[in-house]
Amino acid sequence: MRNHTEIELVRKSSYGDQEAFTKLVRKYSNVVYGVAFSVLNDFHSSQDIAQEAFVKAWYNMEQLRDIEKFGSWVISITRNLCTDRYRKRQLAERPLSEAMDLPDDLSLEERINRKSDKQAVWKALSVLDEKYRTTTLMYYIGGFNTREISQLLDVPLGTTESRLRRSKAILKKELIELVEHTAQDLKLGEDFVGKVKARIKNALQVRLVSDLANAKKYYQDVLGFIVDGWGHVEREGVGFLLQQAEKPEDVRPNAKPSKENYPNDWPGPPTSWDTYAYSDFDGVQSLYEEFVAKGAVIAYAPQIEDMGSNKWKEFAVKDLDGYVIVFGGSN
Repeated sequence: MRNHTEIELVRKSSYGDQEAFTKLVRKYSNVVYGVAFSVLNDFHSSQDIAQEAFVKAWYNMEQLRDIEKFGSWVISITRNLCTDRYRKRQLAERPLSEAMDLPDDLSLEERINRKSDKQAVWKALSVLDEKYRTTTLMYYIGGFNTREISQLLDVPLGTTESRLRRSKAILKKELIELVEHTAQDLKLGEDFVGKVKARIKNALQVRLVSDLANAKKYYQDVLGFIVDGWGHVEREGVGFLLQQAEKPEDVRPNAKPSKENYPNDWPGPPTSWDTYAYSDFDGVQSLYEEFVAKGAVIAYAPQIEDMGSNKWKEFAVKDLDGYVIVFGGSN
């Protein structure tokens, strides 16, 4: 069973929280990369596949049926992408030993030694069956223990331990030590996480405001958004780009729409909407209590609507220029 923190990250990710998803990428990046490399035996292709796997997971979170199995799910996505890559052969493969970027401050001798190490490691790993190679790479590059690997691959713990022992026996002591040493050079870091994060960015709505400095302060101090110097404000998948209006009349929050937009049995919202943000039932209440405590302008308090098999709760806040943000979610 996954720990509560990871389940919460998956839940938040399903509602568009990019920061929560970034933490999942950081946790699983190397194990996903290891699975891809065990199939493709190519550094650049494996990195590409790892990126694609996380991006595909982000845009298809609604397809994840069990929030406790995010890791297993993203690994299955990775394997499917590897199969497609293998079939289509879209990229020319380069051996890892040729593709690895080495630090500029290494001497020529160190560069030769490191390349030789990598060549020896991957030549040795290539003789392993894929199931042994996958387990070995998940262990040494992914950094997961045998119990975690068993959960991710959905195989018994004894099977995983047996595969790892078998790999060690085949590779012998010297090569295993070389794998352990070389694995540290192969791990994906924050650069990879940043690339994935850049690809899952949602479009930002531009909002003209009457006083940019005060607007940024309100979004940061009262609404809890992350704010940067350019006017980007983001929180849990909700984001805007605030810009200073030239004239007060250029600031135009939405008007309340016609009732013709809604089903006949629903009178419509009590006020206009500028942005609708999705959360879950309990999350909506927590946000409301947080905003009230910080003195936010409440457009309307939480309302609960019976939708048959479940209930829908929503409330709305206003910013200093009257833009309305609605937070809604189901139980």
